[in-house]
Amino acid sequence: MDSAAKKSNKLWQGAVYLSLAAIVIKILSAVYRVPYQNIAGDVGFYVYQQIYPVYGIAILLSTYGFPVIISKLMSERESAKHEQIIKSAFFSLFLISFFVFIVFYVNAPFLANVMGDELLITPLRAVSFTFFVIPLLSVMRGYFQGKEEMLPTAVSQVTEQITRVCAILLFTYFLMSSGFGPYAAGTGAAIGSVIGGFIGFIVLYSYYIKQKGTVQSQHQTNNRICFEKVKTILVQGTMVCFSSLILIIFQLIDSVTVLRFLLESGIHIEIAKVSKGIFDRGQPLIQMGTIITTSFSLIVVPLIAKVKLGGRGDLVQKYSSLSLKISFLVGAAASIGLAVIIEPTNVMLFKDNQDSVVLAVMGLAIVFTALFLTSSAILHGLNKVYVTVIHVIVGTLIKLLLNVVLVPILGTLGAAIATVVACAVCATLNLIFLSRLQVLQRVSFSIGSKVVISLIALGTVTYLWKKTNFIIFDELLYSRIGSSFVALSSVAIGITVFLIFIIVSKLFSEQELEYLPKVGKLAVFMQSKIGK
Repeated sequence: MDSAAKKSNKLWQGAVYLSLAAIVIKILSAVYRVPYQNIAGDVGFYVYQQIYPVYGIAILLSTYGFPVIISKLMSERESAKHEQIIKSAFFSLFLISFFVFIVFYVNAPFLANVMGDELLITPLRAVSFTFFVIPLLSVMRGYFQGKEEMLPTAVSQVTEQITRVCAILLFTYFLMSSGFGPYAAGTGAAIGSVIGGFIGFIVLYSYYIKQKGTVQSQHQTNNRICFEKVKTILVQGTMVCFSSLILIIFQLIDSVTVLRFLLESGIHIEIAKVSKGIFDRGQPLIQMGTIITTSFSLIVVPLIAKVKLGGRGDLVQKYSSLSLKISFLVGAAASIGLAVIIEPTNVMLFKDNQDSVVLAVMGLAIVFTALFLTSSAILHGLNKVYVTVIHVIVGTLIKLLLNVVLVPILGTLGAAIATVVACAVCATLNLIFLSRLQVLQRVSFSIGSKVVISLIALGTVTYLWKKTNFIIFDELLYSRIGSSFVALSSVAIGITVFLIFIIVSKLFSEQELEYLPKVGKLAVFMQSKIGK
């Protein structure tokens, strides 16, 4: 195998590592919130969700934003300058992170007051320590990715998330069972998140020490900080992960506005906290619904970039249209299915069925988030990152405006509607821009009708199955075990019916299926089963 082939194989192997790591992280990130809510209760979940956006922004920057740009700078320059890039990145990110930490720590009382709950001061100060993790993780991950070694990054990401989840749940259980209350549990969760970040760094640093022991630098480098590189890392790093920040930004808006508006509308503070905590149940549901799409987007970016570089405009159009078709189908099926079985799902995951209508509305954001993330990945592959930044800003302003208007009138239902509308606007703007670039195929009436029929079949059969079970076993709604059976069996039946309709209607051509990795055999299976 020649050097070019070895390099290509190494890159694809690295992409597999990162994709698998992203899937594991997304699953853990979505799932652990359920036992957390079960342990800490709705008020405890409210506390955690109030401080989570701060952690989420910091970790996204240190996972997707800054490492990508650091690795890009390294790949564009000769190895003699790699050490200067790393040192410039570390010292600049450390100084900025330290400054942000000080500002955040000192102003925690002000932010808690803005949120309408002064008891959040300590949890907010605890989560501010997350900013110290940014330079440590960003530089190490950027270093290895710049050397085209993705395994250390993947291992550190998974280790960090597992450690974080375990620490959060252990701290929460200990503090709640010891009678310290939900705010102490929120503080413990913040500390657990910081611990996870430092463990992730230790894993990376062990790889770094091992490599340094076998490879000695032969170059004398200029160790001064290069401010041009600092600017590039900060600006482009933030832009790269901006599309991934959309839900976290919306959560931050909800953290700042929802409780305050509920209090101003005359709701008692303890009732308002519980209401916000129940509303926050929608976040893990959205995350679970977009796991497949988020992981799929990791493949789309290099695939689109590769065929675009090769001048294959026809393949850019086919890959883009196919990825959006899959994202829409998965997202729409998840949204409709969740809306139908929201009551038993609510009981299964969170012990009761409070505000199920609010959560059903929140679930509609899944389809629009799926479309936005996939279309953003396509735009990134086409080197149009700035477009998604503009669209997220527009969506953020719409979300904020709708929260201001709707929450005082409709409560948390208004916040849910605001999230769905803002996600829909972001997705629509992305799709309009892609259409103007002429990288999307026109959707025929035949394809559109097949999609609608398949989704109707999914919703109808799932609803009838759920209704039949509750008619026969009318106490199931109030039983967690019974609700779990109804929810899980409904999911299985709904997915089966949906896949049958997709296959029977030949919604995907054999050629489309063959474009997807490892799906060529499925095309043969479809042909043999469905007919000539």
